[in-house]
Amino acid sequence: MTAPMSVTLIITAYNAQDFIMRAVNSALEQTRKPLEIVVVDDCSTDSTPDLLRRVARAHDIIRVVSTPANGGPSVARNTGLAVARGDWVAFLDGDDAFAPNRLEVLMARAAQDDCDAVADDLGYYDAMAGQVTGRAMGAGQVPLQTISLRDYVHHNRAGGAGFDWGLLKPMFRRAFLAAHALQYDPLVRHGEDFLLVVSFLLAGGRLCLIDQPTYLYTQRQGSVSGRASGMSRTVIAYRDMRDMALALARDPRISTDPVLVDLLRQRAEGLQRLDDSHFVSVALRAGAVGAIMRRAMDRPAFLPAMMRQVGAALRRRLCHS
Repeated sequence: MTAPMSVTLIITAYNAQDFIMRAVNSALEQTRKPLEIVVVDDCSTDSTPDLLRRVARAHDIIRVVSTPANGGPSVARNTGLAVARGDWVAFLDGDDAFAPNRLEVLMARAAQDDCDAVADDLGYYDAMAGQVTGRAMGAGQVPLQTISLRDYVHHNRAGGAGFDWGLLKPMFRRAFLAAHALQYDPLVRHGEDFLLVVSFLLAGGRLCLIDQPTYLYTQRQGSVSGRASGMSRTVIAYRDMRDMALALARDPRISTDPVLVDLLRQRAEGLQRLDDSHFVSVALRAGAVGAIMRRAMDRPAFLPAMMRQVGAALRRRLCHS
């Protein structure tokens, strides 16, 4: 009889003492038990290591490993991947959680043996309200065919062009990753999931999606509470992700495909708009009008977006007063 497929669940954490146990408990409470839970501490300076050591003593299924120096999410995930023993590997960020049936649902799809990675829709979680508030893609909106590289990049255009599939958390067939020497780029701290999936698809990987929201993604700003979660330790670097998209467009494996090149350039433009919006928001709160004007002079294309955002901020102030 063929042994059932196994999965290693890798959780990464950095200064996560206030919320890491939610992630760990969601892993322990899976209806389909993982072979092991590998928790990677990325050199936390708070009580996270102590919490992890205590929970590992209480549960034989948990192994705790540490990075030699703080390296960011890519290094932490690679550290877990290097010691994983399961047939499949699933990743969980320390500020997120799995629905109780996530591994059961993913492994049932993986058992059909026509995919090398399986992902699901996201359930948005408002930490301050303590509830799931909705879905990223929505019921019936998840394409069920095998996802091509063009499909994937099309859904990663950023800047308001729909939900960014770069937020999806696929479970990967470990043998495929090993055969193609695939891992997270250790130099990339932003957009690392997007880059790994692009590399996976370029290597011929088969990605399938499931129309269920079983990865519970913590919103930075709760859609119900309207309050910041206080859980994320990452500052999004839109400009770095823009540069990555432009570099991919020049990759010899992609540069001969005009459709892919155009999609990646659209992604770069969308990320530039997000960077502009973030810059204006921060500058307005700081009263740094001069910085806004300097950016407008250096890059005239920034001016229309800046005017729209300043106008919206003024309207909000008038309504509030």
